[in-house]
Amino acid sequence: MYKLLIHQWKEKIRSPFWQKSIILNIVLGILGLYIMLNILAIGFYADKIIHSIYKDSDVVKVFTGLLFYYYAFDLVFRFLFQQLPTLSIQPYLTLPVKRSLLLHYPLLKTVPDFFNVVALLLILPFFIKVICATQTLLFCLTWIISVFSFIATNNFLNFSLKKYFSKRPLLILLLLVFVGSFLYLDIAKVISFSGFYSSALLYLANTPVLVILPVASAIFAYMLAYFLLKRNSYIEDTQSQQRSNSGSFLFLNRFGETGNLIRVEVKMILRNKRPKSLMYVSLLFLSYGFLFYRKENLDNYLILTFIGLVMTSMFAINYGQFMFSWESSFFDSYMSNKIENLTYLKSKYFFFSISSLLMFILTLPYALISYKISLINAALLLYNIGISSIVMMFFCTFNTSRIDLGKSQFMNYQGTGITQFLVIIPIMGFPVLVYLAFNYLGIPQYNYYALGIIGVTGIAFNKYLIQMVANQFVKRKYKMAVGFRQK
Repeated sequence: MYKLLIHQWKEKIRSPFWQKSIILNIVLGILGLYIMLNILAIGFYADKIIHSIYKDSDVVKVFTGLLFYYYAFDLVFRFLFQQLPTLSIQPYLTLPVKRSLLLHYPLLKTVPDFFNVVALLLILPFFIKVICATQTLLFCLTWIISVFSFIATNNFLNFSLKKYFSKRPLLILLLLVFVGSFLYLDIAKVISFSGFYSSALLYLANTPVLVILPVASAIFAYMLAYFLLKRNSYIEDTQSQQRSNSGSFLFLNRFGETGNLIRVEVKMILRNKRPKSLMYVSLLFLSYGFLFYRKENLDNYLILTFIGLVMTSMFAINYGQFMFSWESSFFDSYMSNKIENLTYLKSKYFFFSISSLLMFILTLPYALISYKISLINAALLLYNIGISSIVMMFFCTFNTSRIDLGKSQFMNYQGTGITQFLVIIPIMGFPVLVYLAFNYLGIPQYNYYALGIIGVTGIAFNKYLIQMVANQFVKRKYKMAVGFRQK
């Protein structure tokens, strides 16, 4: 096991990416250290934060109940962002190395993972400062073993979830809905799952013999992940089960070359890790409406405008920031084929518009809270289709950074440059300026009518706007192609 760790470390530090990006790695290291220090501070001052929010409450009981939310979000974010460590076993197959060792290695390598470090920094300070100072030694040991056993369960369970859910988008959506339903029922105080969890864990901590239950759950999750890896560790079995699925989304071919390009775009998203994880995160953000669409905010048109803009364009804007970079690995093939620049850009425009429309449809249930939400979101949908799409395409012609589609979205800044930050200013800033203008006139509720009219105007003149972007694209495409070839 020690030699495997040494081999992996040498592979990492000798890679060309590490040598080329040493300054970026230093910057990201400083940023990561800053984030961890903030998490450590939250854990250290958690008792004071709880006292300020939950007055006259038992701090240990409240903190234990809040762990229910932590475990729920931890499981979801692990599934969406955690990169499972892999080991190229082919060079070791001819060496006297046991297969079981090669299978245990990726599981044990997840122990110092980022999510586990966050849990340690968040929970351990509270444990030392509050629980160790107020509870018995036996209670403290049972409590901390139980808490970190559940963290370990999430860690190893993620292997199994990724195996069965990663290629089944519907199951992923159902998982998010399932977790979201539990959280909503608890927040709405319909069923107090956090209270039940807090009582159960405290009872377990007061009955040390029951500590075997959370430990057993962690062991079970580990063994389940191990047997799944073992069952799927034969390359010939995996290859025999793979089937060609080139006929998917054939209905898009009815729309000619533009539809065929959209079809390629959709298949690229569903078949690659980074764009697919971005899609899942965008769907997850739809649940944020429950945090902002509250009674006290329904007359605050600035909040309604901002949240509506984010929710109807979450995927379109995040995906659109790398509109051409997603295709960096095969951008040259587009340039060498007989694909008109205008047709290529039209496919991008329609894909942006369709994805915004789908996000708007998913936000329609919020109209049950207030009809204002659907009206404002509809106006912002028109603004996104008519204006944001054109602005996004224009700015993206300045992208020259390559993107590896196989890497996860989490803590991945590959392809990110100044363009991604500048494009947000006009897209997000213009609706705010419109609101401020109407608010100055004393009629803030009319700002979304103005945004809707501006969006319709952009849609009406989209032919000329796309042609303008096409002229810019012709000037920039060769510089883009050169940048995309840099690995």
